[in-house]
Amino acid sequence: MLSRRKFMAAGAAGLALGALPGSAPAKLIALPRPLAPSTAIAGGDFVAAPAAWLRLVTQFPALHPGDTRPCRVRSTKLREAELVQVQQDVNRKIRFRQEAEDLWQPASLSGDCEDFAIRKLIILTREFGWPRGALTLATCAAETGQGHALLLAHTERGAYALDNRRAPVLPWRALPYDWRAREEPGSPFALWRSIDA
Repeated sequence: MLSRRKFMAAGAAGLALGALPGSAPAKLIALPRPLAPSTAIAGGDFVAAPAAWLRLVTQFPALHPGDTRPCRVRSTKLREAELVQVQQDVNRKIRFRQEAEDLWQPASLSGDCEDFAIRKLIILTREFGWPRGALTLATCAAETGQGHALLLAHTERGAYALDNRRAPVLPWRALPYDWRAREEPGSPFALWRSIDA
């Protein structure tokens, strides 16, 4: 995976370079078109976090948003290119595998929806320096009625969904989901916040 400095150099030249660790050599791609405008997500009521998320942050404490404050990053071409690159790389390199139990963990070679979202969260924070307060895991019901999870990136232009069920990075309201809740960085007692769509 590229360091943020190398990615910025490629972005300045009008190109983006990136791949997941252990993958074939990366190919150069043009910077993507700007993301469609989105909207911020209004804060709903505090709700209990999913039990599987509590087990995740117990096993991987670095993934817990802790005392981080919610924030929105400045939406630049570079930041949008980072979202697009991570979305494409993870969706392409990780194989979807339905799990028998609700086990949240970072995907490596395969995983289900929340595992994709957690891998994207890790790459954006560790490799590209995204603040943890600008990235939240979220739950919803897909159009099939099945439970689903994805990553939300909060920017000054609104919230964007990085979803393993869709190829592009999309405004959160563009998805046909029944939104449930999302992480709330800095919340008391590790509570999440309901999403009022």
